[in-house]
Amino acid sequence: MSFLALILNVKIMKSKLVSLGFMTILLSCSLVAQNKKEVADKIFSDLIGTWRIQTIYDGKKDITSTDTTKVQWLEFNEDGHYKSVTGVLATDSGSYRVNESHKSLYLQSALDKSNANVVAEWKVDLKENNMTLSQTGSPHAERYRYLYVKTKDKTTANRPVKPQQ
Repeated sequence: MSFLALILNVKIMKSKLVSLGFMTILLSCSLVAQNKKEVADKIFSDLIGTWRIQTIYDGKKDITSTDTTKVQWLEFNEDGHYKSVTGVLATDSGSYRVNESHKSLYLQSALDKSNANVVAEWKVDLKENNMTLSQTGSPHAERYRYLYVKTKDKTTANRPVKPQQ
């Protein structure tokens, strides 16, 4: 084999190795992105349904019995819309989205036309059929935590629930 042929074979092999390395990197990035999407989709799918307020905290103090939102539930639909109901009145509705990496839930009200661009950010913690929401943005908002339990439908949403241990 001539020297020129040997150099060409080495260049071709290097080119193939570089291409193989590049393809491996792309595949790895694709798998990581897919895993992140699956986790985000999981939070999104776990959020869908009806959630009834269970306990309201002001700091560490349980204020459920004195708070006006003690008969409240949230409904999250698959289409990215939510509705908040207190008693029998729909108090808010709009669109929502989640950010898995920050464990954040963003609610954008469709009813409050004066604040159409305002998005309420909530820290969300989902464990089985329990959801804890705490709002961010101000010290006043951050001191309150709202614990919800997932219900099957509105008829069970009004039944009393056991306090969380």
